[in-house]
This record gives sequence, C-alpha cells and structure tokens, in this order.
Amino acid sequence: MSAPARSDPLPKMLIALTAVTGIVDAVAFLGLGHVFTAFMTGNILFLGFAVAGGVGLTPLGSLTALAGFAVGAVAGSRLGAVTAARLRRWLLTSAAIASTLLVAAALAAIGLDSVRGGLEPRHYAVIALTALAMGVRSATMWRLGAGPNTTLVTGTLVTLVRHSELGGGTPDTSQPYRAAALVAVFAGAAVGTLLLRAGLTVALLVAAAGVLGGIGGYVAHPASGRAHNA
Repeated sequence: MSAPARSDPLPKMLIALTAVTGIVDAVAFLGLGHVFTAFMTGNILFLGFAVAGGVGLTPLGSLTALAGFAVGAVAGSRLGAVTAARLRRWLLTSAAIASTLLVAAALAAIGLDSVRGGLEPRHYAVIALTALAMGVRSATMWRLGAGPNTTLVTGTLVTLVRHSELGGGTPDTSQPYRAAALVAVFAGAAVGTLLLRAGLTVALLVAAAGVLGGIGGYVAHPASGRAHNA
C-alpha cells in the first residue's frame, strides 16, 4: 500500500469503518449464535469444525452468513463497475444500500433476544441482512483500492510487522493507520458487546449510522475526489 497523502481523508474513513466491523461481528457472534457477518474466515472455520463433529456450532447460520456476504459482495462489485467513475455518487449509493440493509436487520431484530439455544427464523433473517450489508460495504472498500483493509485484520497485522524495524522492513507513513485499524476493530468489538446490553436493534442501528456517517463524511470532504484520482 502506498503511503496516504496528508490531505487524504480515506485512511480515517477506513479506520472508522473498521470499528463498525468490530461492532457488527460482536453483534453477530454474541447475539446471533456464534457466526460472523463481516469476517468470513471465522465462518469457514466453524463449518470445518462442524463437519468434524464440533459441538455448540450453528453451521446453517454460518452458511447463511457466507451466502449473504457473497451476494452482497457481487452487488457491491457490480455497483462499482457501473458507477465508480462518479466517485461520490458511487460511494453514497453503496453507503445507502449497506445502511438500509443494516436498518432492515435492526427492524427484523425488534423484540428478538440474543441466541441462547437454537436459531429462530428471525435470527437467520438478521444474519442474512447484516451479511448482505457487509458484503456490499466490503466490495466497495476493496474496489476503492486503499488500506487499511476493513475486514482483513490478519493481513493488516502482518503488513504492520513487515514494515516495522522489528520485522526487518522500512517503516512508512501508513504504519500509524495500520496500528489504528487494529485498535479500531478491538474498540468496535468492545462497543458492540456493550451495545448488545441494549438489544440487537440498538447495536445494529449504531452500525448503520457508522457506515453512513463514515462514508458520508469522506464523500463530504473536499479532498476526497482529488485524493482518489491522484
């Protein structure tokens, strides 16, 4: 990843969205039956555990999340292919879609308790809608072509180490952003856990506001289009 220009607001937006990722997956893992709706690696692992006889897992929930994320990623990629030439319209449309899906998930979760036993049909609906939203958002961030990555914490950590003096690399101006992304996902997970005390709906509404506010704030910044086209 090339070093971001000082005027480029993109890294700050990505850090904010990384925090939202932490919130979303705290809600998914703790509230929706030990699945992930943003970090897909976990779902693949859970399916492997289930195939080998692991207990306490919800393989259908993991499959629902994977399918929803994949469909969302396809939609986000196609949207980018059609509208990416008009940066602000593309990003605002993507943010609106992802936020609307998260709001729909929040509405579907009204009065729904966190999973204590088996998943109910509404749990699956919330999983699918949340994963769709994260798929759209993740595809948009990938197509935007900048880091830190909002859903690939392992890669961010490895890159941080690789560019450090300890790792034998040469530190660059992106190092603080990579470190901040790791802190952001940690903080987001903690916030999401706290928000669950108020219910699934509240936590998902906060995540929706985070996506719309993060991307909207970037689009509103005067340097956003210039930084992207540089």
